[in-house]
Amino acid sequence: MKYLFLFPILFLSNQVFALDCEKAISTSDINECGRIELDKVEKELNLVYQRVLKMMDKISKEPSAGNKSDLKKSFIDAQRLWVKFREADCQTTYTFWSGGTIRGAMYIGCMQARAKQRIKELQEYEKTY
Repeated sequence: MKYLFLFPILFLSNQVFALDCEKAISTSDINECGRIELDKVEKELNLVYQRVLKMMDKISKEPSAGNKSDLKKSFIDAQRLWVKFREADCQTTYTFWSGGTIRGAMYIGCMQARAKQRIKELQEYEKTY
């Protein structure tokens, strides 16, 4: 009960000290802003992936699917491999910059760039169907 009074203080302190990413200069603020932006891109990636997955499922179930019956499974396998590739690729970026405080921002930037590229790739499937 004695810690109950801390909750409003902690909640209000987060509101008072809201992060202004346009003015971020410290490494921790830059990294936090990058994470916020990465979260947005990840959400978009997941939405596009889910749409394409449904599309692949529909195509694979069509009577005229023929050799496309394994399309959904193939698509899922490819996405899983892409996730592994992205992590390995961006981990290399992190290691490359490991001598400086920029490594976190470079890693986050790599993850964002790869996700944005993947979104474009997935959207190509939508355009062709």
